[in-house]
Amino acid sequence: RELIVRAQAGDRAAHETIVNQFAPMVFRLISRFFRSREDVEDLAQDVFLKLFSRIGQVRPADNFPGWLARVTVNTCYDELRKTRRRKTAMETYGSEISVDRPVPPPEPDKLGKTRLALQELDPKLRIPLILKEVEEMSVEEIAQTMGLTQTNVKVRLFRARKKLAGMLGVPEGNK
Repeated sequence: RELIVRAQAGDRAAHETIVNQFAPMVFRLISRFFRSREDVEDLAQDVFLKLFSRIGQVRPADNFPGWLARVTVNTCYDELRKTRRRKTAMETYGSEISVDRPVPPPEPDKLGKTRLALQELDPKLRIPLILKEVEEMSVEEIAQTMGLTQTNVKVRLFRARKKLAGMLGVPEGNK
């Protein structure tokens, strides 16, 4: 609480302490959505820029780590939307630009297949699943972070697991 109040007052040392204290969490969350180190670093910088531009809106008594996690997840959503728009543009106009045919990647192992399948999931399903299974957040924490009801989080987790199992060819009884 004191750290937030100091940061709101413009204390640069408080800003630095916040970055040092919360950067690992922010980097960990972003790295669940993006693999490239450059992307992760760029998005983390965006998250902290958003944080400090809105520091006056933060209520010191509230759950600051939860608020910051929500800003981080929303920033990832925004970037995923931008990436999807760029990908659509490249699919539409890319054949006119590129003449080289991409070389297919080597066949991934079981963990690689799981990662690829996870990346193929709709972000609405992938994000809660990652927050639950990898970040070990509770359903309540995920609901707060994503601005959803707990019931909606549970439904998304169920759908994500079912879709992931289908993508990986897991029989109905062996999930």
